[in-house]
Amino acid sequence: RKWVFSQSDEVHSLLALGATGTLLPVLPHLSPAHLAAVNLISIGTQLGSQVYVAFVGGPTMFVNMTREAFGDVQARLFPKFGMVGLSTGTLGLVSYHLAHQKTMDTCSMLLASSLAVNLINSFFLFPLVTSYMVRLREAKKGEDK
Repeated sequence: RKWVFSQSDEVHSLLALGATGTLLPVLPHLSPAHLAAVNLISIGTQLGSQVYVAFVGGPTMFVNMTREAFGDVQARLFPKFGMVGLSTGTLGLVSYHLAHQKTMDTCSMLLASSLAVNLINSFFLFPLVTSYMVRLREAKKGEDK
């Protein structure tokens, strides 16, 4: 247990992606109704988390917290948000792809694009923004001395 908590957010994202990957071999054996349920739950969860972060959680914290506290919370929440997006995006894309005779139509391309954005966010953008936040704080502390 200590090993898991000592790892970086990027490792946690890889672990979430790996855990999701263990479910993928089961999907081809599901009935069409169950595949549709997996797809609906995955895409619904992803959309719901995006709407909540963008229109409820983020604005509420921005208005009611200090800049530093808001940054600290966002630096911890965004990697988890990325993990949800990676897992739901993978399940959504694969379940849709299996349910639609494995063709790459417009919807498949949109789901793949969404997954790509979540990959970029989780492994590049979120860590980069957090490192800039930390560097900015250190620079401000140096100015205050």
